Amino acid sequence: MADFIKMNVRGVTLHSAVGDTLENNFDRHFRVHYNVQRDSYLTSLCETYGTDKGSFSMKGRPFKWPPHTYADFYERFFGHCREYVRNVFECGLGTNNPELISSMGVAGKPGASLRMWRDYFPNAEIVGADIDGDILFTEERIRTFQCDQTDPEAIARLWEQVGDVKFDLMIDDGLHTAKAAVTLLRNSLQRLKPGGFYIIEDVAFDMMVDLLGYLKKTSLNYEIVTLHRPPERLRDNSMVVIRA
Repeated sequence: MADFIKMNVRGVTLHSAVGDTLENNFDRHFRVHYNVQRDSYLTSLCETYGTDKGSFSMKGRPFKWPPHTYADFYERFFGHCREYVRNVFECGLGTNNPELISSMGVAGKPGASLRMWRDYFPNAEIVGADIDGDILFTEERIRTFQCDQTDPEAIARLWEQVGDVKFDLMIDDGLHTAKAAVTLLRNSLQRLKPGGFYIIEDVAFDMMVDLLGYLKKTSLNYEIVTLHRPPERLRDNSMVVIRA
């Protein structure tokens, strides 16, 4: 796979590289084409709180990169049943400490996506975790904990602190490396409810290759979702979606 990635230097575009990789690793696929929904409640919450999970515009956000379009995906899955979601977990609060690899930059808004989930799922308790202990907070229906997602022992301590809770939706928006993602997944998947979704966000091509190498060895029900947002390139606007 490493040699395949290097082919990009010799003129193979990222788009075709991703397409070939997915074709070689899955039996079937389908495409969905849609227009921006200007009445999307979830996307409006993204803009209200300053998370990069969605936006009506590619400009004017408190971070340097183009916003993702994950909100489009989430709204199609949960818009019809959001009042029934009871527990949501997200790793990655969006630290604004520039010394940390996962930093959103000094203008970032820690906890933005947790507040978004709280408003979007009106009956849900929200649990968040981040390696940056300085940005932890507690608000109505939100609890946050410090955790290093690369450390299985730290993840075990996290779940001891959280208590006996299982989640309808679990999101890894943390370090964005395959190793970190696999470590969190292996030590957290037992917290997913039957019928729930475990989602790894911000999956760039090299990370996708490594994750597929791991996932193919498991019995998990998984898929790769690539979200295209012209005129921007694909970059890391892909997700791994695992269904319990």
